Amino acid sequence: MKVLEITPLKDKKLTVYILEKEYNEPFWITEPASNSNSLKTHALYKPSIGLCRFLENLVKKVKPDFVTDELGMRTEKEFHKNNALARMLREEKIALFPVDIDENAKAYLAVNMDKKRELRDRVLEALEKFSEQNGEDSVEKDYLVTYGQCLQHELEELEREINFSIRENWIVMGILDHAKEINNEKDEITCIHVSSPEHIEPVKRLLESLDVRVEVIKISKKIVTASAEASPSEIENLLQSMQIQVKPIVGKTSDDSPYLLFYLDTDKKASPFDICMAYDAGYNAVIPYENVTPEDARRIVQDALFSRTPKAAKHTCFLIGGKNAEKAEEVFKVVKDAMFPPFKASIIIDPGGAYTTAAAMVAKVEDALKSHNLGDLKDKTCAVLGTGAVGQIVAVLLAKLGCNVLIASINPERADGNEHAESVARFLNNEYGVKVQGVFAPTADKKIELLKKADVVFCAGSRGVRVIEKEWLKELKLMKVIADVNAIPPFGVEGIELKDDMREIAVGIFGIGALTIGDLKHKLEKEILREAKSNGKEIYNYTLALQTARKLLQRELSIAKLELTLNYPRPKKD
Repeated sequence: MKVLEITPLKDKKLTVYILEKEYNEPFWITEPASNSNSLKTHALYKPSIGLCRFLENLVKKVKPDFVTDELGMRTEKEFHKNNALARMLREEKIALFPVDIDENAKAYLAVNMDKKRELRDRVLEALEKFSEQNGEDSVEKDYLVTYGQCLQHELEELEREINFSIRENWIVMGILDHAKEINNEKDEITCIHVSSPEHIEPVKRLLESLDVRVEVIKISKKIVTASAEASPSEIENLLQSMQIQVKPIVGKTSDDSPYLLFYLDTDKKASPFDICMAYDAGYNAVIPYENVTPEDARRIVQDALFSRTPKAAKHTCFLIGGKNAEKAEEVFKVVKDAMFPPFKASIIIDPGGAYTTAAAMVAKVEDALKSHNLGDLKDKTCAVLGTGAVGQIVAVLLAKLGCNVLIASINPERADGNEHAESVARFLNNEYGVKVQGVFAPTADKKIELLKKADVVFCAGSRGVRVIEKEWLKELKLMKVIADVNAIPPFGVEGIELKDDMREIAVGIFGIGALTIGDLKHKLEKEILREAKSNGKEIYNYTLALQTARKLLQRELSIAKLELTLNYPRPKKD
């Protein structure tokens, strides 16, 4: 049996013109039930005279080395003999090859489907017997129906996979295999592939991933006739007055402009984390820029947008990153000012992931307090340990909620600790219009004093740095919640585990671990990237991140509560 193995063409460049046919070539693993209408419409599954003439002109223009077409359910004889395209290409002395799933491979797939279908049919037979014996309502029947539905779903998924992804891989392999067989002295090989509309985009993407140049050509047909309606007796008159106008549409596909994300990183090296996240969110390409300054940003944005149409600008997104939040905000302002209608695109600002991390941290704590009947976060005194980007935005979000917020500088090596803490608080108050108090807590005594004042503690220190010792928690008398974002040992809070989700780590002290927060942060960033891609809102910042994080938590909690497990009832003992 021929094995499905796609290998790129070596030494020569392949160009494929994909020509859309007017119908989807019939193909099935299991023959569908036929009816009189399907038999009648089967006559339409053939290349029209318009397509044949257009292909003839295309062949003369591009001079292909060979042409391929899907075999579908046709035999080799039908493909080469009863085929208007084949007759025309023979006259032009151009080779035509069928490309599709190998017959032996198709038979192998059919056997696998038959086994699953046989099991489904046995379930259907059992259902019929239960209906005859026990009537419509019975536990056995309900469980059999569920089992049968699962089997039917598996069958449909398998058939869909065969009809599309598996078949498209075989088609691409066929095109490449025939290209490898071409023995000429030219550096380039040209192929015209006649494709069903439903396979154009996947085949195009597969070929392009193998460094094949692809051009998609569609044709529009318009029938012009002097008579709008005609009875069967007037068909001859209708044909005499008919004109078929065929117009090519080149390069227009369902995805006429790819989704591009320009990643503007103020750091020396662009973060692979954000690049991977953007690809996972579905962007066609992610273009990173490093060491980006405000001066660079204006040129990058305008060059990117002006190279695209106003419609394609909506398929463009700018993500601003870098560990320095102040630099990122400076770049953000320039990016926003560089746009104007109709050249406007989505902007996401998330320096070093700080905004999505802070939003996830606040949203998770807020939700945890409510779900454990501990009151609203807005009524709490909150201590934020750490004055980095995450700590600063956590403090801003908490202050905007109405919390009493203390942000602490905790580095014992900082000589100007008090001045630094006060300057951070002053910056946040002036820049964001909030009320935050800055404190310096470099020692155990100072930290314990701060912990006693707080209802909720947000530990946002440096990676791998212990901020809170477990021994200190014994001195805290009132119930508290502590959240830690440090996932690198030693963790920020001694005694807290990565996956803790309101676990009692000491008497009356509940912990939320870094992976619990990180899981929400990961989902949040991907959701924002997806929203920017699909909805095209203008600006995605920490405020919108918090709103989105809340929605994600609510959605997950609502759906998670619906989980259930059903066991088939055991026979009752006499």
